[in-house]
Order: sequence, then structure tokens, then C-alpha cells
Amino acid sequence: MASPPFYNGSMAGCEAFINACRIYIMVKPQDFSDVTAKVMWVLSYMQSGMAQQFRDAFLVYMQLAEYRTEFLQAAPGIDAIKILYRNIYQAFGNPNKQATVILESTMMKQGTKTTEEHIQCFKQAYSHAGYQETAGIHKLKRSLNTLLLDKCMSVPELPTTLEKWYELVIRLDWQWRQAVAERKVFTARGGSTQCNWQLKPQQWRSPAQPAQRDPNAMQVDRNCGPIRCYNCGQSGHMARNC
Repeated sequence: MASPPFYNGSMAGCEAFINACRIYIMVKPQDFSDVTAKVMWVLSYMQSGMAQQFRDAFLVYMQLAEYRTEFLQAAPGIDAIKILYRNIYQAFGNPNKQATVILESTMMKQGTKTTEEHIQCFKQAYSHAGYQETAGIHKLKRSLNTLLLDKCMSVPELPTTLEKWYELVIRLDWQWRQAVAERKVFTARGGSTQCNWQLKPQQWRSPAQPAQRDPNAMQVDRNCGPIRCYNCGQSGHMARNC
């Protein structure tokens, strides 16, 4: 089981630190004899920056009667360690998380991220922004790279739901990346690829000789004019009578 990361008091890492502590304590409750052991364990990971100042101040607070009342004498059914989580979030967490998420989703751009990575980031921001689905589709289109958005807009029937937009964007991006990869392979092979088939050599044939006319051949075509001699060219007789 991984231990939580050391926390320095940054707003961006506050929620992640609290969640990591919560998971560890829930998975290994046998490691903590009482609530004070849990509190000391969480504070041990706050070692730098503003988090260190919070830790030092809380250690002083633990010597007071207020700590015993709030943590050690908590009402039945109340998990006192959650009080510490709440104090940490109030000190370092985002006071207006929704506004921050809306700003992030508005400024979000795909850039060099793959479509799958970008969609995951967008889903996370969208789930906290409180957008209606139509507004979410508009924000997604604005965040895509220009070439990918152009390919999406050329589809005959555009999706009407955000989930279908996710599928369309990922599919078109995958097709484009596959085409680029195949083009690189074909370019690398170049002209080295040889055909597997071979042309059969053609046999030489002598030029056809024109057929010579038989001087005694009969003229049987009815559409021809009067009988003409093949020898002298005069009409009225045949070559054998010339």
C-alpha cells in the first residue's frame, strides 16, 4: 500500500493529499490504535512550506483542552479524523472550486496531448463545472485542435450527446494516427518493393503479309457494278477472256 505524498500546502495538491491519507487509513485501520495516532500520522507528511506551519500550529493545539473535547471526546458515530481533513481543506483547499474548474475548462486546449488524454482531462473538469450537456459539447469543440475539429465538423450527422462526441473524436483521431503511421511505413519502403508477378515474354511474330489477289477470282457481290477485267481494267469481260 503506497503512502501519501509529502504535502507542502499547495492548493492544487490539497485534495489529493487528503484522499491519499483517507485511503491508507481505511485500508490499514489496524496500524492506528486511536484517533491521536491517525492525527500524528497525517501531520508527519506535512513537512514543508505552509503545510509545515499548519503542522506546528496543530501540535500546539493538541496540548489544549479544546483538542481533547473536539477529537478525543467526539460524539459516537463521528470519525474525528474527518475533522482534521476538514481543517486542512479549509486552510489550503480551493474556496471556490466550481469557478476554478469552469475557468480551467474554458481555457483548456488539447495541444500536444493525445485525444484519449485530453478527453480524460475534459471529463474531469466537466463533472465539476456543472455545465448542461449542450454547453459541454461547445466547450469540448473549442478545446480540440483545429485539424481534428475540422474533421469532426465534416461528418454528415454530428452527435447530439457528449458521450457520442467523445466516441467520434477518439475514432477520427485514431484513424488519422493510423494513416500517418502507414504513410511513414510506405515512405520508408520507397521503391524497394518489387512486384511478385512477372510478365511472360512474348513470342516474336513476323509482320503480316498482305494477301495477293487471285486474277481468276470470281466477283459475286450483287451490289458491284458491271463485270470488270482484273488485267486491263475494262468492263464487259473477265480476266480469263482478256
